[in-house]
Amino acid sequence: MQKLRLFVIAATMILTAVLTVANEGRRVDVARFDSDGNLIVPTNLDEWVFIGSSLGMGYSQETFDPDSPGMFQIVRMEPSAYQHFKETGVFPDGTMLSLHFYGSQNELSISRAGYVMNDLHFAEIHYKDRDRFPDGFNFYNLANGEPLGTEIPVPNDCITCHEKDGAYDGVFVQFYPTIHEYLPDDVRAKLENNKSASHH
Repeated sequence: MQKLRLFVIAATMILTAVLTVANEGRRVDVARFDSDGNLIVPTNLDEWVFIGSSLGMGYSQETFDPDSPGMFQIVRMEPSAYQHFKETGVFPDGTMLSLHFYGSQNELSISRAGYVMNDLHFAEIHYKDRDRFPDGFNFYNLANGEPLGTEIPVPNDCITCHEKDGAYDGVFVQFYPTIHEYLPDDVRAKLENNKSASHH
């Protein structure tokens, strides 16, 4: 009986390892590029899956001014990559995450307190592809209304920042609680520990 139990445990571990390698090797194939390497802006960005937002978030020590809170930042994930991430906890090659920057305004219509989104200022796409980029990912700037996104030359500060402070695979998942349940257990535990420590 003991030998059977050990066999089952070993077989489960091997299967888990095989599935992990298989999942890491999978990719989504949605991104399209022109002959110059520019990203063709997807036409369905409004249909991508919302994963997080912030208002006036920055990475410097400047004091937040409630009278001038800055821009809303809305993060969405391309749907097929999101589905893969839900099933596996892995951001596959081909994953695209969009970040849209909207202005903020108050006293609009019946609103007399707080802020609502204003017009779109600009956007960018975080694109993961280990074959295309030495660091495994890079960023494309999207100008309003333009059909192409321009790649930010590598190396760049965005990559450095994401590699240093992105909590999982170069992504700032610490800011996206809506997807925490799909993260690997060790990453989720680390985020919970960091959250607890920050409350003391």
